[in-house]
Amino acid sequence: MEELNISDLLKYFWSFIWIVAITTVLGFLASWIYTSYIQVPLYQSQTSLVLTKTDESMITQNDINLNKNLIPTYREIIKRRRVLSEVIDNLGLDISVSNLASRIDVTSANDTELIVISVLDEDSTLARDIANEIAVVFKEEITSIYNIKNVSIVDDAIEATAPSNVNAKKQYLIGIIGGFLIGSIIIFILFYFDDTIHSAEDIEKKIGMSVLATVPKYNGKRK
Repeated sequence: MEELNISDLLKYFWSFIWIVAITTVLGFLASWIYTSYIQVPLYQSQTSLVLTKTDESMITQNDINLNKNLIPTYREIIKRRRVLSEVIDNLGLDISVSNLASRIDVTSANDTELIVISVLDEDSTLARDIANEIAVVFKEEITSIYNIKNVSIVDDAIEATAPSNVNAKKQYLIGIIGGFLIGSIIIFILFYFDDTIHSAEDIEKKIGMSVLATVPKYNGKRK
């Protein structure tokens, strides 16, 4: 095909619109099956800690600077064996330290002394319990490691009511759009490689001669 005629392409597309309809339905069904039966829902619970003084003395600028400097170290300690092995023992979990560490995300907001511990698990209750236990164990371990008490729990984790990794509407929409695009690509490929004669213009292009007359297609008995 020497050149692409948009008008012919649109007509060709409409004549095979059933292909797009089928692939769009299949795309929706695939996303529905994945969301309903294949995707494993994960629940997230969060607890937050703040670095401060636990005694009654005034907080100085030196204390604030020290706490901010300790935040990167504290974030790493939270996911270390010393903390997580005790969490596993306290909760009676049948998982390894590395497995538990992979479910934990520790973040901190810039220019703050706040540390947020997030836990993902298939069991929403277990995710909450792990997050809360990590906070308690970490607070105790920091006291023995640094011999200072500068960690306080701000918010206890609560049980999530909905999975954090499932967005059914978004996934259904992706399936529908994906199916539509696949169907459109199939029709475009068929059109591009279709070398059959569809009009008098096609004949003139093929043989380089003008068409003198055409015979209309007979569609049945007419009076």
